[in-house]
Parts: sequence; structure tokens; C-alpha cells
Amino acid sequence: MPAVSMSEIRALDLGPEFPAGVAALEESATEGEASAAVVAGSLVAFAPGVSAEHQRDVLQSLLLAQLAANVKAERHKDPANWFKAYVAVLEQTAWVVETSTTATRFLPQTSTFSVASVVNFGFRSLTPEELANVTGAVNALRSDVGGFSQVVFECPSHSGGIGNFQAVFASEEDGVVGMRILQVSFNAAQHVTRLILENFTSTAKFQLGFLAVTQNEEIYAKVRASIAAKVESRFQGSVAVLELP
Repeated sequence: MPAVSMSEIRALDLGPEFPAGVAALEESATEGEASAAVVAGSLVAFAPGVSAEHQRDVLQSLLLAQLAANVKAERHKDPANWFKAYVAVLEQTAWVVETSTTATRFLPQTSTFSVASVVNFGFRSLTPEELANVTGAVNALRSDVGGFSQVVFECPSHSGGIGNFQAVFASEEDGVVGMRILQVSFNAAQHVTRLILENFTSTAKFQLGFLAVTQNEEIYAKVRASIAAKVESRFQGSVAVLELP
């Protein structure tokens, strides 16, 4: 699949404007504390210490990557090529790939399992404190029954019995923000209504891939304003801040 160029990204028609989107995030972002949000079909857990600016960078970058990948491949039917395009967009916008793995089959240890189990397994290399941040984000999304986050996450993440979603852990060290991204795609015989609440049987086929990226701040500073402007029209309708338990 061809790489996604900056000219293609700039040419994307991302829909009507919602000018309050970024302002709403700035009002809710809390520095020094763990936080969480949903951005389209991605669940994001922020470790304590991620600045408000870097939280915004993460969410805007993830939204842009998803929107651009949707143009290049069918999200649910062709997750492999969709994710290639997704990674290409992140690389084009100053995120440096540190680690990347190809998708492998998730083998559940129980007869039934949930998305929470899949996410916990995918992030098993995190420290207990980091994994607690991810678990808190999952629980916050599960608890937000009837909330806006359900619409934001559920609609892009699956269709019928097939799906493609991401779980992201973002952290900052010495002023440098990084993301560890769990890429999950699945094919199940059942019709999935609420993915975050669904119980799957061992017949469901889940594939997990992993990506670790770090922001190149020097380069990102040059494109920050253009990325913000590009996704602003879709930001408010695609991002929901979660209240951690």
C-alpha cells in the first residue's frame, strides 16, 4: 500500500466545523494526574504528568491517523492495510516508531472473555502502575453507560461481528511524550452491540498488534498548528473525556 503523503492529509475533507472542540479539551485536561479519553475508535489512558498540550497532541494525532486511514482502507474489513495507513500518518506527522509488531492471534485462557481481558493481555508488559492507568480507562468507559463516550467509541470500533479498535497508553518523560498503541481487530460469529460490554466465546478470532511511538517535538512544533486546524472540524464530535473512577 502506498504511503500516506502530507498532501493527501491536507486534502482530506473531514466534515463540518465544531470550533469548540479543542477548547473543551483544554478546559478538562489536568496536568499531573492520570486521565483518559476516547477519540473515535481508540481508548486513551494518560499517565500522570502528561502536559495538557501533549494530551491534545496525542488526541489530535490519533484522530487524524484514523480519519486518513479510513480513506485508504476499509477499517473493519481490511484492518491490516488500514493499520499500515494509520502508522504512515503518524510517521508523517513527527511520531517516530520505536517498536512495531505484526498482528498475532489472541488465545483466551477462559471460555468467555471481554475486551478488558484482551486489553490487559496486550499491555501485560506495562508496570503495575501503568497497567492500572489502562484498567482505569477501560472501567471508566464501561461505566459511562448512556454517555457520549459510548457513541464516540462504539460506532467506529465495530460493525456487526467484525471490528478494529485501539487502546493507547500515553506517558511523558523529560518533556517527551510517547504512545504505546495496542491494535485490535476481530471477527466473531455474534452480532456485537456494545463492544466494551460484550462477552465473547473462544470461537471469536482476535488479532493483536503493537506499536510504540515517540513524538519528535522539534518537528511536531512545526506542524502542530496545521494538524490542529485539520482535525478541528471533527474534534468535538470525535473526542470524549472520561471521568476516572
